[in-house]
Amino acid sequence: MLLACGLIATGSCLAAEDAVAPLPEPLTLDFALSLADGLHPDLLVAEAETEIALARRDRAASAYGVNAGINAEAKWIEPAERAFDQSQNDSRAGLYLSKRLYDFGHTRANVAAADAQLSSQQLQYTDAQQQHRLHILECYLDVLRADLDFRVQDEVMAIAYVRVDRARDRQELGQVSDIERLEAETLYQEARSARYQAQVQQRIQRVRLAEALYRPGQLSSTLAEPDLKLIAVEPPELVELSADVLQNNPYLQAMRAHTEAARERLQASRTLHRPVITGRAEAIEYERQTGSTDPWSVGLQLEVPLYTGGRGAAERALARAELQRSEAELARAELRLRQEVQSLWEEIQLLRAGREETQTRMDYRELYLDRSRALYEMEVSTDLGDAMIVSSQARRQQADLEYRLLLNWARLNALRGQPLFTVASIPTDQEGGTP
Repeated sequence: MLLACGLIATGSCLAAEDAVAPLPEPLTLDFALSLADGLHPDLLVAEAETEIALARRDRAASAYGVNAGINAEAKWIEPAERAFDQSQNDSRAGLYLSKRLYDFGHTRANVAAADAQLSSQQLQYTDAQQQHRLHILECYLDVLRADLDFRVQDEVMAIAYVRVDRARDRQELGQVSDIERLEAETLYQEARSARYQAQVQQRIQRVRLAEALYRPGQLSSTLAEPDLKLIAVEPPELVELSADVLQNNPYLQAMRAHTEAARERLQASRTLHRPVITGRAEAIEYERQTGSTDPWSVGLQLEVPLYTGGRGAAERALARAELQRSEAELARAELRLRQEVQSLWEEIQLLRAGREETQTRMDYRELYLDRSRALYEMEVSTDLGDAMIVSSQARRQQADLEYRLLLNWARLNALRGQPLFTVASIPTDQEGGTP
């Protein structure tokens, strides 16, 4: 026990040192996800619930444990006239041992309920870890989106500034009117405001990521692009996927264990009126000897409840209601997960189809930008700035689609009880899937 406490304390100290260590630059998604098993409050709450369930299981099992104690009594009496020992010191001290031998299934049901509840909490902790990893992934991708948005708005503002500067020069030459100059200045101020908002979003999203990593105040300057090989994976058939989720989803497994615990608690409530057989042994030292002062005794005790004042009926009614609620919550969770799987599967299919569209648009915008750059250099066209903005927006749209596809795949894998980026047991494009 002391060794376990020491290891826990050592692990806590190392985790605490980890919590204040600076984040690497650039921050990678793998490193961010490696912090998902740290000391975040969400995980600490789930861990505490597991420890509570373990303690309750041990408490239920202790009903068949051995109880030992000392009884001591200091007593001064006036002895009866016929007593052969007329001393007045009637003090005594004794050692007793007792153990419940059999209670006709009551403890067994309590222990089974506690075991099932412990399994439920352990599965819920696993689910909490997966949900926390998903939250980190979402925050990480939101930072990348915010950076892309800023780059687009930065280009828009830079080009708007060039145009307003050019309009001022042309106004001095009498080539543009006041209204045209003011129009250019208005567009520049709008672009400047949009750039500032994008910059604010950059900081907000970094704060969210730092909080998700439980590194408050540690805002990463640069984030590495995640590995996007998972988005090329073809999803399995919907029927197969739904069956996989309903069988392996950790939250559903936790709910099933919780329902089993409720069922065992109902069984335990039905055994409240059953007899209890207890073994007891005593060894007592008496200061005053009488005819009934036995130095030791061993015996069995049978306790048969006759009337519990309505407690048994109330316990059974409560256990039935809790079982009914647990079964309803399980059915509701299955319904919600089926709908979630359907939505994710459909969205993945749409996003996979959209990848071809965005790639085609990206190729077109790159060629258009190259042509605009060539024409600009030949002083034939002046729309180079617009072409640059449109190209940047196309890159932003493509990245957003790929990030959404990656996040949805990670969510789907989490629902299946698998690592977020696993490709196991699913055919990939190289194995004959659809690109």
